[in-house]
Amino acid sequence: MVRSVFTEVAEVTELVVAPVTITPTKPLTPTHVKGLLWTDLLVKASSRLTGVQLVWNNRMATVTTQSTAFWRYLDLTEPDTDWSAESEAGIGARYLRFHAEHRAADPRALAAYLARADQDGWIHPSGLRMLELWRAELDLLGVGDLGLGVDRPLATTAQAMTRALADRGMLIDHRRFGGPVYLDGPRWGMPLRQLVSSAGHANYLLPILRELVPMIREGRRFLLVHDEELTSDYLLLDRVLTEFGAAVTRVGLSRVPVNGTVRSSRYGGWSGVTLSELSATPGTTDHAAYRLGMRLYFAGALHRRSGQPFRMQLLRRCVGRAARMLDESRVDADWGDPDKGDPGGRHLTAALARLRTRQGYVDPYRLTAAMQGKRAALSAAALRTIYT
Repeated sequence: MVRSVFTEVAEVTELVVAPVTITPTKPLTPTHVKGLLWTDLLVKASSRLTGVQLVWNNRMATVTTQSTAFWRYLDLTEPDTDWSAESEAGIGARYLRFHAEHRAADPRALAAYLARADQDGWIHPSGLRMLELWRAELDLLGVGDLGLGVDRPLATTAQAMTRALADRGMLIDHRRFGGPVYLDGPRWGMPLRQLVSSAGHANYLLPILRELVPMIREGRRFLLVHDEELTSDYLLLDRVLTEFGAAVTRVGLSRVPVNGTVRSSRYGGWSGVTLSELSATPGTTDHAAYRLGMRLYFAGALHRRSGQPFRMQLLRRCVGRAARMLDESRVDADWGDPDKGDPGGRHLTAALARLRTRQGYVDPYRLTAAMQGKRAALSAAALRTIYT
């Protein structure tokens, strides 16, 4: 029996929004900013229509070799450095140097770091400093609290998760031969994907599964927000979560080229375009216009699969347009009553419902387009409750 679009939406009582987490090892680049703003808009707009739970657990990013190998490198090369006042750029420069040197970490030492991060929530002082800097930048940007300052154990252990995967026949386990553990992608026509190395170190997929699988409930839909470079991994996560009974939707976002190049943050290329640098760019607008303008650019000008490179001039124009929109709407700096003139926010809710996808969430690009132009479908209430 084919279910209608309307039936599918009605069955979703809660959206679980799970963006790919970011290791606290480098500055936030335009690609990171795009993902964070899309997530922020999606959560704020969709929560006007249904229950929404944002999943962000620092341990999904810190219980990984990507973070701990770097921190081991810092302890070996700079054991006496005081990281409490270090700059974002300074930590990022060390991250680039670490990858350029291609140092292989001692497996036993790395296992100790991973165990500390997993069992105690330990984060290297450089990582704590980076999280502190991110919190200040995201607060200025008006992004809702992600929980960057909260320590919370993952929902289940690595042993319990691998056992659950094995019970469902989703693993190819070579540990008894001294080898790695793979997710059995070929059963779905996908490649094998290493989940645990021969040294016993899990890759970033296992912490994600440890957090999300225990959250599966009837009526929940999982929205996996990720950059398109990770599509193969997230297709596999989609299939695994589905096998456990989850309803899953992927929201893949293209990366933002800088100077015409798309590259991993481990290779740099972010000078002049990090979030801290964008927020410090001289201008005449206030915080409200900065917040709205950043959303007009990263969610409107840069649509979901946009391949256009980062353009500072276009971002400046978006911030200027935001200032004019706010001025024309006569929105006070403290925003006043979000539903003034619209008791209960019924008009806003009805407008958002028309922009909802069949998976039950409000698409940030369609939302941003709907609030612009002479026939804008959304009023100043949207600026106050969603965009700033």
